[in-house]
Amino acid sequence: MQTRLLTPDDFHATRINPVRVTDGTPPLNFWDYVAAIPAADFGIADCRAGQVTHVYRMEDRYEHILINSQYQGVAMVIVVDLPAGGVFGHMLLDLNPAGTKEPG
Repeated sequence: MQTRLLTPDDFHATRINPVRVTDGTPPLNFWDYVAAIPAADFGIADCRAGQVTHVYRMEDRYEHILINSQYQGVAMVIVVDLPAGGVFGHMLLDLNPAGTKEPG
């Protein structure tokens, strides 16, 4: 399976009026995609537990599914293209303030 690592600009272009999804089922099974993501794209983050606690809908265009890592504020985001019915790409999102020391 081919994966696509999103640049910050690619990722931010998919943020359109985010609304948190609190119930429902995923629009597709994205776990095969997650398994195909190269280890280097995870950096120091470990998302193998597969814990998803935040999902955001971007109008009817995208859904951002955040897979938690062992570090607070760091998650692998799977961006689902809703009209296409597939995964658009992924990006490791670090919400910690710039200049924060990388967890060790």
